[in-house]
Formats: sequence, structure tokens, C-alpha cells
Amino acid sequence: MSRLGREFIETGNYVFKYFPEHNIRYIAILDNYDTLNPNGSEDMLPFKAVINDMYLKDISKKIKSVRHNMMKNGDFVSGTVPYGYKRASENSKKLVIDEYAAQIVVQIFEMKDYGKTDGMIARYLTDQGILPPDVYSGKKLKKTTITTHLWKPSTVKHLLQNENYIGTLIQGKYEKVSLKSKKKRLLPKSKWIIKKKAIPALVSNELFERVNSFKTKSDIRYRKYDYLLKGIVLCADCGCTMSVRRVKKQKDSDIVTPIYLCRTYAAYRNGVCSMHYYREEDLNDIILSKIRAILLKYYREEDLSKKYETVLGAADMMRKYTTSFLRAKSQIITIDKAISDLYKDKASGILSTEEFVGIKKELEKDRREYDAKISDLETLISESKRVLVDDKTKQKYIHDFLKVKNFDKEMIKMFVNKIEIKEDKTVKIFFHFSLDGGN
Repeated sequence: MSRLGREFIETGNYVFKYFPEHNIRYIAILDNYDTLNPNGSEDMLPFKAVINDMYLKDISKKIKSVRHNMMKNGDFVSGTVPYGYKRASENSKKLVIDEYAAQIVVQIFEMKDYGKTDGMIARYLTDQGILPPDVYSGKKLKKTTITTHLWKPSTVKHLLQNENYIGTLIQGKYEKVSLKSKKKRLLPKSKWIIKKKAIPALVSNELFERVNSFKTKSDIRYRKYDYLLKGIVLCADCGCTMSVRRVKKQKDSDIVTPIYLCRTYAAYRNGVCSMHYYREEDLNDIILSKIRAILLKYYREEDLSKKYETVLGAADMMRKYTTSFLRAKSQIITIDKAISDLYKDKASGILSTEEFVGIKKELEKDRREYDAKISDLETLISESKRVLVDDKTKQKYIHDFLKVKNFDKEMIKMFVNKIEIKEDKTVKIFFHFSLDGGN
């Protein structure tokens, strides 16, 4: 029986439901059980399944305890070795310095200390042909892209904040939500297992603290402006979303002009992509003029009602609300299962009463929030359906839309799927619909 499974609910489901329904004969030799010749021993099977399940949980506890003791002793038990180190040949639980990667780490810290930004450091390392950590380690990547072999500013920032480089080993930051789940959660810092001077330091404490005290422009996010087309403007060559940069016309001028700039080019500038850009104000004028022209062309046609449903209804509102509704429903199912697993862990002693109550409160709070969200979405979906079948509302909406001087992002997204900018500044607009060559 223990070879079939040690999760008592699933094991019982197979033995007493799935196998009989599919005419499968199940034989457990050591348990003296055969579905073809029942002899009463099946009455004991549920109890054996529970015992097997408890055995599995007990083994899990012991393994976890051993791993935690090893972490506290300064042994490295994680899967991925930090960049700049390698496993010792005589003891795989100890880390030693990887001379080649270590000098790159030291160089990164020195460049940052000199005043270089994370982006500058990343571009320099890529220009020098130095492989980024994931590629250098030989890690099997799930997906490769045009930027896989390039250093990213975020990678540099992560290395600069990694306390491994001052000899501190931090482990046990995450734990599984439950034994039956693969999902992990971040633990509070008070529960992390921190061992100082556990591995060789690559940089001094003073240098580490100094570079992490810097505040550069790249560390500060300015979100004063929510640009009209942001998020739907793409580079036609690399396919990356274009970001908005505010540039001065002249060095001594206070006049700032927002432009859409290829994010890949801005981040790497290593021949991965060329400089695609467009003035934000000019692009707005082009898009809004095109939308107005399409609406004016079809405003008085008899089939406006059908075109409206495609343009303003199914293309955006209903799809957006319905997708959010289904996602919220899925989250509730996940939360319900997590609560069910929580009771099992409490019954088997994995969780204390205090832990059980705390986690359960958080899950129930999340469930109430999703219930409220579903209620709101049901109202929005119902209202959207009502608007779509009301011809007078349709006519009024189009009429009002044509008079609008200041469009908002939601209005634009009802019509436009994406906008592609080529290097020669050619603009290609992709709509959610087709109106007799109106693309």
C-alpha cells in the first residue's frame, strides 16, 4: 500500500473509487489485499494509508530539522551557488572562492564605489564579453532571449546587495506553505538562518556599506505622469515595450520633452537593438486623429450598432471584466484548498495552534477580498451587457466620444491593441477590430 501512495486522501480515492470505476484490479501483496478476492482486509486499508501519510510527514520533519542544523553550522545546503563562489571539492557543503568570478564581483563593487550606475556597469561587463551569472554557472535556462547573454542592471543591483560577499551566509528565507504544496512563502527576517563569517569574504564591510548607501537616479522612480499611450507602444524590431524618457532640448534649457524610447536599446546599447524613438506629443496626435477619422467615417452608417459592439464592447470591456472575474474565482479555489491543507497540517502536528490560527486568518482575509471583488465585477459585467444592447446609449457614446478633446487611457485601449515604431519613425497601429480597411 505504501508503494501506491502515502497521501491518504489520494490513495483512498484511487483504491475505493478510481480503480473500481475503471475496472482495474489492484493487488497489495504485503497487505494481503486483492480487489478481485476481497477478504475483509480492505477495512484496514484507510488506517494503513493514514499511517503511511504520518510516516511521510515525520520523515519530512526530520529532514527539515537536519537541514536547519546544517545551516546553523554554516554549511551551504541551497541549490544555486552564489556568483563568485564554487563548491569545495572535498566537501560540497562548503563554499570556496571562484577566482575568475570573484574578481568580476570585486570589480563591480569598485566601479559602483567610483560612482558608476548599475546600467553603466552592466553595459561595460557585456562589452567585455563577460558572461552573466546564470550563463556562467551553466544553469539550464527555461527560456533564452536576445538579452540572455547580456548583463542587466537588476543583476548588478542584486550582486551589490548580496551579503554573501562580506562572508555572511543567509539561508532558510523561504518555506513551503504546506507539505502537500510546492508553493513557498517568504519568512520574516527574524526567522532567517544567518551565519556570519561562514564563507570567505570578497569585499570589506566598509565597501559593502558604502556602495549600498548610494542613492542614484536609477534608484528613484518618478511616477508624476501617466502617459496616454504608455504600455502599448512597442519597438518594431525587438518587440520590447518602449519607455518614456524626459529629455532636455538643450543642456542649459529647462524645457523637457517626453519621448518614447526602445527599452532594450536604453538598457543595453550593445547592438541588440538600434535607437527607436518618437516624440510623445506627436504620437498622441497621430493616434487620436486616426481614431477620430475612423469614427467619423462610420458614424452615420446603418450598421454602426454592429460595429460598435465589436469596437467598444467585446474588444475590451467585457473581455477585461470576464478575465478578472475568472481569475478571482480561480484564486478563491486556491485559497479554499490551502485552508483544507492547513487543517491537515494542524491535525498531523506540523503546525501549532498559534501558527494555524494566524495563517488561517490571513487566508480568510484574502478570500473576503476576492469575494468582494467578484461581486463588483458581476455588477460591471451586468452593466456592460446593458450598455451593449441599448442602441441609444451606443449612439450617444460615439457622439460624445467625437467631441472629447482630452482622451483617457481606457478610451484609447478600447480601440488600439498596440503601436509599433520603426527606426525610420514609421508608425504602425494595430486595432482591436477591422472596419473595411480601417487598420
